[in-house]
Amino acid sequence: MHAQPQDLKSNTAARLMSIAAIRARMSMLAVAYSARLGAVNMRDIEAAAAQLDGVFGADHDLTHEMRRFVSELPALRRYVPNLAAAGDRLIRAVERTTWPDADARADIHG
Repeated sequence: MHAQPQDLKSNTAARLMSIAAIRARMSMLAVAYSARLGAVNMRDIEAAAAQLDGVFGADHDLTHEMRRFVSELPALRRYVPNLAAAGDRLIRAVERTTWPDADARADIHG
């Protein structure tokens, strides 16, 4: 059985999108762990925010969380424990987007 050319193209596009999504999540995690250490770099934050927006769009949860982080950053930089807590929020946001979707009927589907 041979794959049709359009199947290969759509499969390749899906893989590329998956790779881009992984890269965007990893860039967000890099910002998050830097925040936990209290050493954030605005160039890295701006690059991660642009990457998230380009891959997931403006309405995605990760984009919203990163925008929230950026808007709170001036106040967060004044107190490292708050910056670390904001980094933890970014990590949790990435984790939530990787969870499998819940079944509508867990009592039936397990």
